Amino acid sequence: MALATPLGFAHLAATTPPERLGQTMGAAEVGRELGDASGPLLVGAIAATATLGAGFLGLAAALVVAAAAVLGARAASTTGDPAD
Repeated sequence: MALATPLGFAHLAATTPPERLGQTMGAAEVGRELGDASGPLLVGAIAATATLGAGFLGLAAALVVAAAAVLGARAASTTGDPAD
């Protein structure tokens, strides 16, 4: 897991156009920080009302929803009019 962030950031830096590098890396860092902060809060809130296992299941469900939203947005952006 300790390699995921550096590898992800290296991939972003290598594949982002130079004029958008700052914006891309900034957005990636904000996303990472939000994940670091909200993950434990989400699991803890669900675990406090149910069980720790339910908290982890809630986190897994949130990650599936987020991944589906990202993939849906990505698919929508690549299926636009070729003339654009």
